[in-house]
Amino acid sequence: MKKLLCVILGVVLALALCGISMAAKNDRVDSGILTYLGTTEGEFQEALDDLRKALTPLMNEESAKQEWEDYDLLDGFLSELVKSRRVVHFYDSLLSMQMALRAGKIDEMVLPEPVVTYLMATSPEDYEIQFSLNMMPSTISFGFKKGNTALKNDFDNAIKAMKKDGTLTVLENRYIKDIGTTVPEEVKFTDFKGSKPIKIAVTGDLPPIDYIAADGRATGYNTAILSEIGKRLKRTIRVISVEAGGRSAALASERADVVFWYRNTDGLKTPKKLKGKNLKNVMIDSSLDGVILSEPYYEWDTDLVVGRSK
Repeated sequence: MKKLLCVILGVVLALALCGISMAAKNDRVDSGILTYLGTTEGEFQEALDDLRKALTPLMNEESAKQEWEDYDLLDGFLSELVKSRRVVHFYDSLLSMQMALRAGKIDEMVLPEPVVTYLMATSPEDYEIQFSLNMMPSTISFGFKKGNTALKNDFDNAIKAMKKDGTLTVLENRYIKDIGTTVPEEVKFTDFKGSKPIKIAVTGDLPPIDYIAADGRATGYNTAILSEIGKRLKRTIRVISVEAGGRSAALASERADVVFWYRNTDGLKTPKKLKGKNLKNVMIDSSLDGVILSEPYYEWDTDLVVGRSK
């Protein structure tokens, strides 16, 4: 099952990069994504190139085109991928990827829908949505070092209770859906004397979900959930800052007890013509050895390609 999901994810992540390029250099479009911890940039690129190679001979087959259209994909979607080779660049932080976009080193960024919505609202002059694709649900969980089962179970129980009593919905509305262009409100933590602090790593790379304000304080949806979990477990929460690409290292070194973990959870139906193709496997974050994951607590349905405005 894991192997099948890996193959599917290789296809899906490649598809997410298929936005219409606004600054293609000949037949090449440079795409930035936040580092995937379960694969290398080279392996990811190989998977994308494999998919392009497999799609090329299908372009003139009407039956294959119709299948893609049945899944709500745009008319020129297949031809766009075949016409322009996507060259993938991993970035350990959102800031470094934004700087690369501004400097013209990449032509587009691939980000979750809530992040794109927030960037478009706060800096509409800097970005434009190039392509939107309803494809494959992605979730956020908490990641723990393998063996830290007791803390994982405590978090699982708290998340389940927050789902049941509606707390997650309230926090989602406050920190994601209703945020607009404002900086997320400050999140306050309660100190519990005598409790062993839980060290949580925050990246700030998915605003307003995972957010670090200009003054360095952690806020946003993830941080609000942490504050609530701390209260329910009667444990003091200590926030530390890490880059997205440093999450597993923070756990392994025990600099952090908990990190935020993003993973894909389902597959995309692909044309029958691609069945059996020898596409390169791309391992996802949740496949990493040494990491165990909590119950998911947030899901988004859409990834978008965002390019710098003309």
